[in-house]
Amino acid sequence: MRVSMKKNLKLSVVAMTMLALSGSALANGTNLDVNFTANIRETTCDMKLVGGTGSDTQQTLTIGSNSQVRIDDVKAGTANANFKIVIVECPASLTSLKTTVKGSPSGYLTTGLVNQITKANGGADYSAVEIARADTPLAPFTINSTVDTERLVWTATEIQNKEVPLVATLRETQTNKMTIGDFQAVATFEFSYE
Repeated sequence: MRVSMKKNLKLSVVAMTMLALSGSALANGTNLDVNFTANIRETTCDMKLVGGTGSDTQQTLTIGSNSQVRIDDVKAGTANANFKIVIVECPASLTSLKTTVKGSPSGYLTTGLVNQITKANGGADYSAVEIARADTPLAPFTINSTVDTERLVWTATEIQNKEVPLVATLRETQTNKMTIGDFQAVATFEFSYE
C-alpha cells in the first residue's frame, strides 16, 4: 500500500488516498445497472510539526535570536533551529515511511531552499536553508528528490518513537557572496508510506 500526504513547514495539509473504481453500465429500456468494484486502502497517517510557532498544521520556524543572524554564524553552520516531524496517528500496519522535502531549490545549492524575498525587496542574496536530521546536520536532504539516499527515510526506531528530530540551517550558497537582508522559505514535506 502506498499513500501520499503533503504538509508544509507553514503546514497546510493535502491528503491523498488511493481508490480504484471501475464500472460498466448497461441500459435496457428504463433499467440501468451499474457495477462498481473498489479497492479500499487503509487510512492515511496524521502528522504534525513541533518546534516552531503556530498550530500543529501551520508552523513558522525562526532561525536566530529575535530572527537576527550574523553572517559569521551562517558561515560557521551555527545559524540553525531544531524541530521535529511527529506521527500523531498511523495504521498499525505502517512498515515504511519516506519524506521528500519539496520547495524552490537554490540554483547554487540543491540541498537548500532559496530565499523567497528577492534582494530588491530587502532579501539576503546567496542564501538558502537546508533541512537535515538533527544528529547529521552536514547531510541535508536534496530538495524535491525522491531518491532514498537524498531524502528522509525514517528508521524503524524513528517510526517506533513516532518522531524524527530535524534541523534547519541557514547557509551561504556561494562563498563570500551572501548579503545581509531578510530570509523566508517554505518547505513542503511529502510523505509516502507502506
